[in-house]
Amino acid sequence: MKVHELVARFAKAGESSAAMTAARAELDALRGDVGAIEQALRYISGTGGNARQVFYRSPTITLLKVCFPNGRRTPPHTHGAWAQILLLSGEEKNTLYRRENGRLRKAGEMTLKPGSVLPMLAETAHVAECIGNVPAIGLHVYGGDVLNLPRQMWNPETMEEHALDWTLYEKFAQAASKAASAPAP
Repeated sequence: MKVHELVARFAKAGESSAAMTAARAELDALRGDVGAIEQALRYISGTGGNARQVFYRSPTITLLKVCFPNGRRTPPHTHGAWAQILLLSGEEKNTLYRRENGRLRKAGEMTLKPGSVLPMLAETAHVAECIGNVPAIGLHVYGGDVLNLPRQMWNPETMEEHALDWTLYEKFAQAASKAASAPAP
């Protein structure tokens, strides 16, 4: 598996009139090759914010390698577009939320293991956390230029909504990581 092969597959999916479905088909086809994908992406640390995790970006699709260290938990946030995660290694718990009457309400949880795929609609908010003893590493596919889309995040302690701001996001992530669990409003 080569990075340019991944890019070509997902760039083509991003041009489809049913891009989320096409991207999911590519992820399903790759589920048995997670080790090869992880090896191909080894040159990317997967840490340090979205801009340092991106290995392909266009107006229709963005590809990232994301690495959550043990104990890391995000604050609730959206991606501004549909998103799909293929877990390559480790274990990642995702707490999913939906909006009800202007507030977030917990909608469910999903634990990803290598080869698992988590699809999320644009309006889905979630919390991701590494729950194993090794980092959770994933291939993240977004249906747009995730670095330029309007996104939302929530203070994990107060559940107050904010526009995404990376400096504030990191403070919220530190608070979320210290909490006993993801917020359950």
